[in-house]
Amino acid sequence: MGKDRFLVLSWDDLFWDTVELARKIRDTRQHFHILVAIARGGWVVGRILSDMLNIKRVGGITISFYEDIDKRKKEPIILQPLNIDIKNKSIILVDDIADTGKTLQKAKEHIEKLGAADVKTSTLYIKPWCNFIPDFYVKKVDRWVVFPYEYRETIESLISSGYMLEKLVDHGFSRQIIEKVMDNR
Repeated sequence: MGKDRFLVLSWDDLFWDTVELARKIRDTRQHFHILVAIARGGWVVGRILSDMLNIKRVGGITISFYEDIDKRKKEPIILQPLNIDIKNKSIILVDDIADTGKTLQKAKEHIEKLGAADVKTSTLYIKPWCNFIPDFYVKKVDRWVVFPYEYRETIESLISSGYMLEKLVDHGFSRQIIEKVMDNR
């Protein structure tokens, strides 16, 4: 893949896209009792969204699917089931991105089995090939999205696969962030 392989987000990008996601959800005038974030990617988005939507009750579920950049397991696996009682409650489920949609679908099915009254799904981004489209999302992207809370793991993965500093900069990573990550290894 060439120069446009990655979409490297800043904290501002993440924040403003989450604000836009909150607006889309709020515009439907649906009331949600509980926000459930999918760990790890949905944690930060979920926290900002809970603030923007004024949802105080928050739960989490941990699902493992990706092993590395563009490398997935066969199916997503629930590592930690939902940690809050959601029986007969209206839920907004949050993740950062839906690539295939399998993680979001697995989480939704898990929550429905636990007796939620209603489950709506949301992500900041979806991929054009996503098979499970969330109820709410902000943008369609066809690149590998690098979130600001995963700079280190992404940079280290790329360096271990042969990327050099200049190539990372060409792909949109800040030279200052790369150097700081390398100093803290």
